[in-house]
Order: sequence, then structure tokens, then C-alpha cells
Amino acid sequence: PAFDEPTASDLCDPNPELTFEDNVSQGSCPYIITRTWTATDHCGNSSTAEQTVTVTDNTDPIISGVGGPATIQCPATPVFSNPSASDACDPNPSLVPRDERTEGSCAQEYSITRYWTATDACGNSATASQTITVEDNAAPALSGCPSNANYTCLDLVPSPPNVTANDACAGA
Repeated sequence: PAFDEPTASDLCDPNPELTFEDNVSQGSCPYIITRTWTATDHCGNSSTAEQTVTVTDNTDPIISGVGGPATIQCPATPVFSNPSASDACDPNPSLVPRDERTEGSCAQEYSITRYWTATDACGNSATASQTITVEDNAAPALSGCPSNANYTCLDLVPSPPNVTANDACAGA
């Protein structure tokens, strides 16, 4: 904050010395700065005056670097952006993530929304989010299927083979 600049005068000393000392009560909001001015003449006589400035922080932190929504194909795992928080008054606001999962139309599909909440030392906060949707658009793969064949007699047709299916998202 800007402080007023006082002047000092003395009946016997045309240029008394003017000094100040600041006392800052930090750790709470608002915080208070008390500046004590001391004017001292050449004979050591002094007088003091105080100015108090109250600093109030009503501004929310800013969250930057949050990615936009994304859609990925399972079995990929969502990878969220790595945002940061800044604040005009607090050099180290906290940034806390929280995830919320929403199930999709099948067991392998879902969305995760990550909410980041930034909070400064005075309790002001801001929230930002990113949603990643996981989809299952790939069909299962079959293995062990026999090739086409022609038989002349029904009794020569072999028994069915052991065909298996594997899905990238659901497994076997």
C-alpha cells in the first residue's frame, strides 16, 4: 500500500530527522500495517505519529492451464492437464483436485470430470474443471475361427472349433 509522506518541523532545528518503522500483522485477513513515524531534532527530542493501513483481499485466485474436454478410446487412461493457481495477494494459493466419475451406457464407458479449487490465504476461491470421456467403439476380436469349407456329406462336417473373443476394453 501507499503511505502518506509526512513532514516534520521544529522551532529550533530547521531539518529534524524523520524516520519510520512498519509493524505488519500478517497471517489473518485483513492484515494491518501500522507505520510509526518518528521526528527527532538535533537535541534528541522526538515525537511520533502513526498511520494504519488495512489491506483486504476480496479477489479470487486465478487458475490457468486447464485443458479442454477430451474423448479417448478405452483402454486408454484419462490424463488431465496440470494447471497452476496464482493470486494477487497470496504468493502460494492452494490448488486441490477432486474427481467426479459418471458411468456411461456400457460398463467400459465413463466420464471423469476433474475439478480444481484454488484458495488463497484469505479464503477466496475459484474452481475450474476438465472432463475426459472414455468410449468403447471397437468391436471384440475373434480368434480360432475356421476358414470356409465345403462338405459333400453331413456326417463329414467336423465339430465346431473353440472360438474365443477378446475385447480391448472388457477382456475375454
